[in-house]
Amino acid sequence: MTDHHSVRFTLLDQQVVDADGRRIGRVDDLLCDDPGPGGEPVITHLLSGAEALGDRLGGLTGKLMAAVSARLRTTPDGPSRIPADLVADHADLVHLRVRLADLPDVAGLERWLSAHVISLLPGAGDADQ
Repeated sequence: MTDHHSVRFTLLDQQVVDADGRRIGRVDDLLCDDPGPGGEPVITHLLSGAEALGDRLGGLTGKLMAAVSARLRTTPDGPSRIPADLVADHADLVHLRVRLADLPDVAGLERWLSAHVISLLPGAGDADQ
């Protein structure tokens, strides 16, 4: 990942899977450290979720998407952040070294929907099998 332009094509919109192979979202944006003059940016976190995607898209639709997602999030820290050092591989999918259970601030809306909507649907008990 030496060229920041290729990183955008390599990581953005890639499916993220946890250590168990469970799909937990997509890479919707990246958070980088600013190394200062002459230095290369370093990716510190992968951002995931509608808030990160809305911020990246911009415009009225993006702002609306980000605002609604921000309103529904359970933490005050902004979009879901996955530390870059948890990425094990990023060939076809972005594979993490940890399970979704180890990332309590990731996929908050999806977790809420699963617990409060999907689990109430007939046959939903077989969805993860």
